[in-house]
Amino acid sequence: MREFMEYIGMIGIDNTQQIVAGLVRILLAGICGAFIGTERERKHRPAGMRTYMLVCVASALVMVVNEQLAVEFGSGDPTRMGAQVISGIGFLGAGTILTDRYNRIRGLTTAAGLWASACVGLAIGGGYYLGGIMASLLILIIFSKFQGIEKQINKRSRMMEMNVVFENSKYLNSFISEITSNDCNVISLDMIDEFKEKQEKTIPNNKQQILTNLLIWLPAASYHEDVLQILENNKGVLSVEEV
Repeated sequence: MREFMEYIGMIGIDNTQQIVAGLVRILLAGICGAFIGTERERKHRPAGMRTYMLVCVASALVMVVNEQLAVEFGSGDPTRMGAQVISGIGFLGAGTILTDRYNRIRGLTTAAGLWASACVGLAIGGGYYLGGIMASLLILIIFSKFQGIEKQINKRSRMMEMNVVFENSKYLNSFISEITSNDCNVISLDMIDEFKEKQEKTIPNNKQQILTNLLIWLPAASYHEDVLQILENNKGVLSVEEV
């Protein structure tokens, strides 16, 4: 068997411990990637369990191979290939960043998660097990728990951004009049042109719905619920999505 391995050019056969350690690292990286990806899969994100597992396993493999090559030939930088993973993972993350119909950027967290999972794979592939496992746990906590904390922070902010669909421009004007009378300031109001263009082809002007992105400055954080209440009482509001 050893002769066959030498014949096909297998590296690392003189150090069984190194081979076993490399295989364990790749397996552990796959497990960590599965844990992170499962949380993303449950939320139906663009990158799920298989994507995160592939990123972690491949990153760990790169580090293990780089280390094996450095030991085999007695020279070389054992971190060079890993550095290419860090820069190369950007193309995969970029594929998950999209712009929705509200002109909002989606997928930044998923892209950051893919980059982070690549780093986990590199850490485990390099033999830093505790760091890789700890990072995986922290990534899971950030994904699963910090979304609620982020929403609470937004609710306590005096800046409020939302996407609102009004039945027509009359209801939009009445809403703006009401909130400004309550000491709120409309910082920006953007019409979503794509939404409007779709309706212009089939719906008369006087019946066209209006999709708007509103950025409102509140006199106090407590006014957050008041603005939502005004929207609920406005019969011309068809949908509200807070950003």
